[in-house]
Amino acid sequence: MKILMYMLAGRHKEMLHREGLAFTTPHLVSGIQELWKRFKPLRRKDLFQWGKRLTELVLKAGEKWMEDVTTIYTPMIWADKHWVGLAINLYMGYVEIMDPQPSLNKDKKVSTFMEALLTAFPYLVKKVAKPQQTQFRGLEPFYWKRMKDIYINERSGDCGPLSIKFMEFHAHGDPAPHMSGITDIAVDDLRKQYAMDVYKTIVLPAYHAPTFP
Repeated sequence: MKILMYMLAGRHKEMLHREGLAFTTPHLVSGIQELWKRFKPLRRKDLFQWGKRLTELVLKAGEKWMEDVTTIYTPMIWADKHWVGLAINLYMGYVEIMDPQPSLNKDKKVSTFMEALLTAFPYLVKKVAKPQQTQFRGLEPFYWKRMKDIYINERSGDCGPLSIKFMEFHAHGDPAPHMSGITDIAVDDLRKQYAMDVYKTIVLPAYHAPTFP
C-alpha cells in the first residue's frame, strides 16, 4: 500500500498540486495510532510533540497543509485485516471513508477505529501546519461518513487495491465508470495493472539505473 500511494502521488503530481490534494502513505494514520495512548490522557493536548515521522509527512517540500493542501488521501487498515480509503478535508473537518465491504463493520465499530485519527488530527494540523486563524476550524474532533453508491466487493482480499482505486476516482471527481460502476472483472484487471505499474515505475528503473566508473 505504501508503494502504491508513493507511485500514484508521482503519477498524479500535477493534478494533485493544482487541486490542492495530497496522496500520502499509511504511515499518517499508523503514526497517530502509535502515539494515541500517550496523547489521549493529556490535559494540554496542544503541547504534544508529534515526532519527526509525522512532522515530515505534514511538511512535505512544496506542500503546506491548509495553504497548498486542503484534502489528504490516505489508506487505513482496520483491525489489521481490512483496508479502506480516506479523504480528509482539512477545512471542513470531515473524513469520507471509502469502504469496499461496509457490512464487515457496523458504525459503532467504525467510530472506535476512527477515534484516534478524528480526535488527534486537529491538534496535529494546528501544531505542525500552523494554519492562520482564518483557515483553522478549531480543535473539535473531525467527523466521518462512509460513502454510499460505490462498488461493494463481495470477495476477500481485494480491499487494498480497491481502496487505492477509490481514492484515485475521488481525487479526479469520480469520472466514468464511477466508483459505483466497478465490476469484479475490473477489479481483477486493476490488480494486474497496479502490479505492472509498480514494476515499470519502481522496479525496472532500479535495475537499469545509470552506472558511473
